[in-house]
Amino acid sequence: MMTSVGAIVLAAGTSTRMGFPKPLLHWNGTTLLEHQVNQLLRLPCSEIIIVLGHESKMILKKIAIADPRVKVLECRDYHQGLSSSLKCGLKQAAKKDDAVMLMLVDLPLIRVETIKQVFEHGVRILAAGGEPFAVQPMHQNQKGHPVFLGFFNKLNWQNLQGDQGAKPLIQQLKHHILLETNDEGVIYDVDTPEAYENALTNSIFQKR
Repeated sequence: MMTSVGAIVLAAGTSTRMGFPKPLLHWNGTTLLEHQVNQLLRLPCSEIIIVLGHESKMILKKIAIADPRVKVLECRDYHQGLSSSLKCGLKQAAKKDDAVMLMLVDLPLIRVETIKQVFEHGVRILAAGGEPFAVQPMHQNQKGHPVFLGFFNKLNWQNLQGDQGAKPLIQQLKHHILLETNDEGVIYDVDTPEAYENALTNSIFQKR
């Protein structure tokens, strides 16, 4: 069974707690957004959909991603919460993909090995066909990202609302596979200036 897997990078939020657009934060010689996209470009994804909202025009002027698999969407309803930008991305992915990898822009510490592990586990399940499912990494009993969502078009994602993202969808699934990992990056978001500085300077993260 031939299947297609896309990826969605959610980067539409207002960055209120950061006080600066998180997609444009400096990270490893590039921006946070470009870093996340580059991590996903290592996978054989059919497409990588970036969903922008707040300050989208400024962000577009300052990023440069040449890979033809990358598509940029502007979500006009981003102020309604994370679910709005997720629906925007899923609507685009639904045109060609059977599954998606969901990535948040503000979790840059996830190891590429972890991303590959989630992707490969999801692809194996996807190849067998069947019902919708999710594969999600965990660290110390906390569920993290990225999330692999298989056969998402069999779910009613069109009615998602608020700031919960994919949680309501995942809670409906019979098949939710959790992968335990020692990768703290799956739960460490840089949501505040303090968290960002800690991520940049903490020796735990220097190997990332």
